[in-house]
Amino acid sequence: MIVRYLTVFMLGLALAGCLGPSPTRPEPLLDRASDSPDEIREASSTPSEDDPALLFFGQSRLLAEEGRLDEAAALLEKAVRIDPRSSFLRLALARLYLQMDEEEKALRAGEDALIQDPASAEANLLLGSLYFRREQDARAIPYFKKAIELDPAQESAYLHLGISYARSGESEEAVALLKDLLKRNPDALGAELTLARVYREIGLGVLAEESYRRILKEQPDFDAAYIELGGLYEGRGDMDGAIALYRSALALRPVNPAVRHHLARLLIREGHLDQALEELLTLLDHNAADLEARRKIGLIYLEQEKWVEAAREFWTILEADPEASQVRFYLGTALERQQDWAGAERAFAAIPPGSELYDDALAHLGYLYHLQGQTKLSIELLRKRLSEGTAPAPFYAYLSSLLEIDGEEKAALSVLDQGISAYPEEGNLLYQRGILLERRGDREGALAAMRKVLEIDPDHAEALNYLAYAYAERGERLEEALEMARRALSLKEEGHILDTLGWVHFVMGNFEDARAELEKAVAAMPEDPVVLQHLGDAYRALKLYDRAREVYDRALAVSPEDAALRAKRDALPGGGQ
Repeated sequence: MIVRYLTVFMLGLALAGCLGPSPTRPEPLLDRASDSPDEIREASSTPSEDDPALLFFGQSRLLAEEGRLDEAAALLEKAVRIDPRSSFLRLALARLYLQMDEEEKALRAGEDALIQDPASAEANLLLGSLYFRREQDARAIPYFKKAIELDPAQESAYLHLGISYARSGESEEAVALLKDLLKRNPDALGAELTLARVYREIGLGVLAEESYRRILKEQPDFDAAYIELGGLYEGRGDMDGAIALYRSALALRPVNPAVRHHLARLLIREGHLDQALEELLTLLDHNAADLEARRKIGLIYLEQEKWVEAAREFWTILEADPEASQVRFYLGTALERQQDWAGAERAFAAIPPGSELYDDALAHLGYLYHLQGQTKLSIELLRKRLSEGTAPAPFYAYLSSLLEIDGEEKAALSVLDQGISAYPEEGNLLYQRGILLERRGDREGALAAMRKVLEIDPDHAEALNYLAYAYAERGERLEEALEMARRALSLKEEGHILDTLGWVHFVMGNFEDARAELEKAVAAMPEDPVVLQHLGDAYRALKLYDRAREVYDRALAVSPEDAALRAKRDALPGGGQ
């Protein structure tokens, strides 16, 4: 959608009203109010030196410059009451309202200005900009067209109108308008940039690239053109081309944080962490206060499991910005991985309730308490959060697990029931309930819970896997079990699901199919005794006794106390050898 690229470019001018003569430096509408008393007198119906409207206007300007906008507006409103026929004063008031984020008042004042002077290009441009800001392009377009008719030299109106056309799906009109502007003014880089964006949005990547290249030929240090052309390359999968482009921009101007950040981001995305780290460290060399570069460095260190280095970066950021909750969360994670439990606790506990990471931090705190043998403290923490009535669904499952660990199985089941009541469409809570019932020996209750999960979420891979395995163990509904296992694997390719699929094949007598799936399961879970035993059973059924003995031995190395498995191994032809 056009909004994605064009609105970002025009946001500054839309907030203020319209672009000025320079395509790269928007001129706020409020600043474009007349600066001289002569212009004020010309716009006023009473051009007198001692005109009180002029006096109030001048005082209003001074107050606005001091940031006293409410007082400035009150004086300007008085000026308008004294000289209600002054389009100029009403426009000035509209701009001031816009600066105060009083958009409705700005709109009314702009309309009043246009009533007083229908031939005002400024009033038309302001009203068009206000509707542009609201993305009401159908209403903005007539005002921009009128502004151009009244003042053909007004480049900002062309840019606004071109974008409004594009956002409205009228791409041909947008392209024609912008090309016309470029024909009359080849140096209008703002128009060229907007044209490139329109081409990009309507899928004409080659033409977009040509426009970006023309911009860079005229202005080789135009960061936006490099960044957007790089984005075009990325969008079509040419990551090497994008990287080369960003590097060429940096060769021209090494101290270029915007482009270097884009390069670092792309290198991270492509997995070139060491190269990305080099770029980010260069950013810090140029500006040690670049907290975003430091944050990315810390995250790279986390990915590389350099916990001490990561924590150092996050501490540095927090010294400059103590309110950075996300960074504090990262710090807690780094300290947790260092087994600095006390430090991690302090970091997570400092994340305030208003943060979007608050619940994640509480979950980590609960985990830390449990790790240190303070499970009851963890339970208390989670119960308090649930009592607030706004806790997310996973907290019920988490608390239930801790209660079960603490030997309170009845309470664990009760908490899950509370969660299911609060989140009836949350399949994971029902799944957890089924697992708990299974552990309590209530196999029928567990099966019923899993079927209920699939009623809510037919694509719940774990519930599909559970039922498939349960049916295989019972030797019933095997065709359904096979379909469930295949579906689960298509949703979530993991070792335990491969094991289920292999075991269903085994129970059905499809030993070669069982072998194929179980070998993949063992590759994914090489030390799981159940999976190893299943593969051994498949080898035994295929009379591959040496292979069966080998995997049985591997399983026994993990579970030497499993007498039944040892007996199975010893019963192979040739015995245990």
